[in-house]
Amino acid sequence: MKPVREREERRTAILDRLAQMLEQVGFPHSIAKVYAALILADGEGLSTSELIEELGISKASVSNAMQFLTGTNLAERYRVRGSREAHYRIVKGVWSDIIAKKFAAVSYIRKVTEEALGVVDSPAARERLEEMHDVYTFFEQEFEDVMKRWNERMDR
Repeated sequence: MKPVREREERRTAILDRLAQMLEQVGFPHSIAKVYAALILADGEGLSTSELIEELGISKASVSNAMQFLTGTNLAERYRVRGSREAHYRIVKGVWSDIIAKKFAAVSYIRKVTEEALGVVDSPAARERLEEMHDVYTFFEQEFEDVMKRWNERMDR
């Protein structure tokens, strides 16, 4: 009996850590917990009632989380034969796209700082913008190389 309880405690602790990590990258709390539970699902996914039971949240919280997760293509709804209940699972292969979108913001910031450099007269403002531009230019170039290596790795 004790090993089962210890396993559940470890699972709960890692679920909380995954959810906390997701919150730190911008997920709302309940969505982070639902997504973490789907990541740790023993099988293909989890039903609405399984999410409610495991997380101790309301059906409305599950519904709201799943609207977000399915709307952003992080999760999908599927049917289980003989069940009237909705089941949800993680969509595979989306993480590189998500990271690419995050890094698209790097290109945007670099472009805006470039524009700003063309209009500022203040040496202090120029110095701050040049530093910002240099950092974002560096990361934009590095990200291109990282994505190229990632795509080559995935093609193998």
